[in-house]
Amino acid sequence: MQLRLSPAQLNELELMRAGAYGSELGYQLPTADAHVATLLVRDVAVPAAIDLLDTEATPIARVEVTGSHTTSSGTWIAGPVTMLREPAAPTFAESRPAAGKPLLEHATLVLGNDVRDGDGDLVLVDDGDAEALTRAMSAATRTGREVRVLPRPAAAHLSGDLADDLLTHLAEVVCASSITTRRKVRRARGNGAVVLLSGLSGSGKSTIARQLTRRLRAESHQRVTLLDGDEVRAMLSSGLGFSRADRELNVRRIGWVAAQLAAHGGIAVCAPIAPYETMRAEMRTMAEENGRFVLVHVATPLEVCEARDRKGLYAKARAGEIKEFTGISDPYETPVDADVVVGADGESVEEAAETVLRAVLHAEASYVI
Repeated sequence: MQLRLSPAQLNELELMRAGAYGSELGYQLPTADAHVATLLVRDVAVPAAIDLLDTEATPIARVEVTGSHTTSSGTWIAGPVTMLREPAAPTFAESRPAAGKPLLEHATLVLGNDVRDGDGDLVLVDDGDAEALTRAMSAATRTGREVRVLPRPAAAHLSGDLADDLLTHLAEVVCASSITTRRKVRRARGNGAVVLLSGLSGSGKSTIARQLTRRLRAESHQRVTLLDGDEVRAMLSSGLGFSRADRELNVRRIGWVAAQLAAHGGIAVCAPIAPYETMRAEMRTMAEENGRFVLVHVATPLEVCEARDRKGLYAKARAGEIKEFTGISDPYETPVDADVVVGADGESVEEAAETVLRAVLHAEASYVI
């Protein structure tokens, strides 16, 4: 089995190699002790070993699986790690834990990378936003301060204050003997929005999305961009297949692009299948960093979608010619947190688009910047 690591998972591996979790290289199952390296995979069936790939799909490490625990989020993996090759150098490698610089005596851990004059020596967090980190590094080094960069680990078992507490702990292990943590000052989100229409193949989500886009362009003051699943597949994700990992990466790419559009005040309308709850939750998180997120479940029944079958995909899936086809040989996890549900009652495309439009415009009108 191979697993392509996310940037946050690569950060976790980097911290592990720098001794942030102790002298042994390995993952542990999450327990009451939050200060452990963890690895979450989406598969339920776990092999004896997993090859870890970087973002370029190059094998860099192997995990010998000695334990696992399956939850609704996926399967947690435990086991020793063996490095296969040196990963590519990350941003500001000379200031990161692996560079082996001596610990600072005291530093301020800045959550949010908002550099201030009175902070003294700093620990900045690599959250995956290279542009923001570069700005913060520039502002800090101009004043001659010592700076360390702390990679933010995936730590999917933690959130909120617990995730921040882990960063404080890690900073005290690999960056400075004494740490003062300055909590992130959350900026007000803008009025951009991401609208995700999720549903089975043939549910009509692309047709509804096109109609919705036309209506939004006519009735909203914002710039509206349509990111249709098939078109994104052809342009942004042409090299991906249809395994679960590739489908997750496809939706992650759509979510990232959509979040960037929302960050600049636009509305992104997206219509991938997005069958897994974890995909949609990740997309929501990215979107809500910048603005609003509206999840639309296009709940057209499977038998209706299959009867349409304009592309012949369901017939091929039934015949076993297409593997891991959503609704037939791979599950569609019905959204339980949808903001709007359309398609279940056989309404027209115009009626469905109108329902979504009202929800989006109402959210726009009531949103407080």
